[in-house]
Amino acid sequence: MPKKAVSVTLGDENVLWLKARAAARNGRGVSEILDELVTAARASAPAGAVRSVVGTIDIAADDPGLDGADAYVRTTFDRSVARPFAVREHLPVSGGRRRKRG
Repeated sequence: MPKKAVSVTLGDENVLWLKARAAARNGRGVSEILDELVTAARASAPAGAVRSVVGTIDIAADDPGLDGADAYVRTTFDRSVARPFAVREHLPVSGGRRRKRG
């Protein structure tokens, strides 16, 4: 089966775990380990669970060639970006409590 490059974002702990697992399996690559994990997860999904994306996308009957898709995605993106969102700044944690001099 052909493979396709994708970009994934994982937590540091998960990347470290994948690298360790790849090294433990005779130096196999992280991509190969990740592919095996996804394949195993899909195979063990409960009956009735979605195992493929086939049939999960509806093409509008009035735009079978997706001629209006760019405009639709652009409009949806612009609306999403225009919504206000909250930003939280996390302050660095100090190394410990300071004692008062007295």
